[in-house]
Amino acid sequence: MRLSELIAGIDGDCYNFGEVDVTSLEFDSRCVKPGSLFIAMTGERFDGHDFIDDAARNGAVAFVTERRLKTKLPQVVVRDTRLASGRLARTFYGTFDHMSKIGVTGTNGKTTTTFLIHSILKAAGKQPGLIGTVYYSGKAQSKAVRTTPESLDLFKLMHLFAGEGAQAVVMEVSSHALSLKRVEEIMFDVAVFTNLSQDHLDFHKTIDEYRSAKLHIFALLNEAGTAVFNLDDETSEAIQALHLKKTMTYGVRHRGTIWGEIVQNSIDGLTVSIQYKERKYAIHSRLIGDFNIYNICAACGVGLALGIDLETVVHGIESLHSVRGRMERVVGNVFVDYAHTPSAIEYVLKSLRYYTNGRIIIVFGCGGDRDKDKRPKMGALAAELADLAIVTADNPRSEAIHDIIRDIEKGISTDNHVVIENRREAIRYAISSMGQDDIVLIAGKGHEEYQTIGDKTIEFDDAKVVRECFEHL
Repeated sequence: MRLSELIAGIDGDCYNFGEVDVTSLEFDSRCVKPGSLFIAMTGERFDGHDFIDDAARNGAVAFVTERRLKTKLPQVVVRDTRLASGRLARTFYGTFDHMSKIGVTGTNGKTTTTFLIHSILKAAGKQPGLIGTVYYSGKAQSKAVRTTPESLDLFKLMHLFAGEGAQAVVMEVSSHALSLKRVEEIMFDVAVFTNLSQDHLDFHKTIDEYRSAKLHIFALLNEAGTAVFNLDDETSEAIQALHLKKTMTYGVRHRGTIWGEIVQNSIDGLTVSIQYKERKYAIHSRLIGDFNIYNICAACGVGLALGIDLETVVHGIESLHSVRGRMERVVGNVFVDYAHTPSAIEYVLKSLRYYTNGRIIIVFGCGGDRDKDKRPKMGALAAELADLAIVTADNPRSEAIHDIIRDIEKGISTDNHVVIENRREAIRYAISSMGQDDIVLIAGKGHEEYQTIGDKTIEFDDAKVVRECFEHL
């Protein structure tokens, strides 16, 4: 694409302009190749403006920056390169209007809901792509770098999916992505809001700011787009106050467009009744935990909003057997779950309590360099709802593990907890301590296959460690 055509849609001051052919867009100088337009973005640790010479050496033919830099190559200076990157990507790759685009946000349930929607779309023959916390998936899968990639990577993925014949893409949309404009140029056909509770206050500072970031997803609906949201969540009042054109509501306590009811709940899965337009449909799901009825209802809402018949929706939901790291039953009664917020810990422990007459043992920690306010709250809930709480490391990053644990212990007023800083040893202790009727929950990391300690990232997979422990019993 010619440079003049590419930059026509962005506001900025152009220096050293010369017409060139742009063959790719990049924000990482290491990925630049001859013909690339390099967009200098500022991240948490690095500033792309510091790597402009590296980009030039690798073959960049032009730059988009937030300040004028010393270079003889064409340079467009804009106020916000993050915003500009989305607009450039939209111009370069296209709008993918032929693909249904579904975004799912909320504190809990995003991953499971997107997997359910993906399964429905597959059942409907739409060859969907999936972008989320666990992996990015089209015809092949790749490990997720972040829940919602930068805008350039999002458009690259959609371009890849479209080339494979995808008619739809479903993605998790994090509050960070909404705040940092990663999805600003993607007009969603359906936007889902699952729920809201405390998380990421290290980034958003206040719960109001966090809520506002999440609600922004509805501003990204296209003209005919549908908002799908949970009437049982308090944020539904704020969503209704937006007076959105098309909505699809769901609930268990409150009857929305879709009303869900649990018929049978066991450690082997759920049977739920879904009522829509006076008709009831039974869904037999292998997903474990009563909270999953909300994820099932949300997925139903998306299917209906896209005009998929309910029989196909039900088939799609029933076809999904499990989600990696989400109430994942690893061996026997040992579960791994991504629960890393107070509300998620509460939901999972209350669900597991329903399945056992024995004890519940939880292994958990809190991430370093993240929201410190939730640590004592998680400690209090774990000690209250489990019979034994084992407090351990969970991606301490630059913080000392014992400092994080001390914060967690501030919320614990009972004597039913132990501290084992080494996560492998904590898991081993939990499994060796469990009786025949007990349940062990390893919480916090879910699908993750690493631990971040200091400046090192080491291999660590909770499910793999669980299996190794059973091999040596």
